[in-house]
Amino acid sequence: MDAVDPGGCGWANVLACRLWKAISRALFAEFLATGLYVFFGVGSVMRWPTALPSVLQIAIAFNLVTAMAVQVTWKASGAHANPAVTLAFLVGSHISLPRAVAYVAAQLVGATVGAALLYGVMPGDIRETLGINATPPTSSALQLLPSSSLHLKACLTPPFPIS
Repeated sequence: MDAVDPGGCGWANVLACRLWKAISRALFAEFLATGLYVFFGVGSVMRWPTALPSVLQIAIAFNLVTAMAVQVTWKASGAHANPAVTLAFLVGSHISLPRAVAYVAAQLVGATVGAALLYGVMPGDIRETLGINATPPTSSALQLLPSSSLHLKACLTPPFPIS
C-alpha cells in the first residue's frame, strides 16, 4: 500500500509542504514585526521642525507599535520581534537553535528594511542621523566622550536583575 493522496503526491511531500508553509509564515511574521517596530518606533523619534515629540508621545508610539506587532504576528511565530526575546526563548528551551538562528536572521533583515524604508520616506532635512542617540558637544569643562553614555549605563545598571 502506497502513501499517496488522491492528487498523486506522497504524504511526505504534503507534510514537507505544510512544514515549509509554517516556517516561511513564521519567518515572514518576524520580519514584518521587527520592520514595523523599527519603522514606526524610530519614526516617532524624528525631530520635526514644527513640533518636537515629547517623551510621552515617543513612549506611546513605541508601545502602540509593539502591541500591533505582537497582535499581528502572535499566532504565526510567537511574536518575538526582537533578537533578545528570541535568545531568551532559546535559553529557556522554548525553541530550537536552528529556529532561533532563522528568527534572528529574519529580525535583522526586517529591522534593516524598516530603517531603509524610513530613510527613504523621510525628508532630508528631518532625516539627519535617523534618530541615533548621541551625546551633545559641550563647551563646559566636562567634555563628554562618545563612549560616555556607555560608561554611564555600565555604572548605573545593576549586575543582577531587580525583582
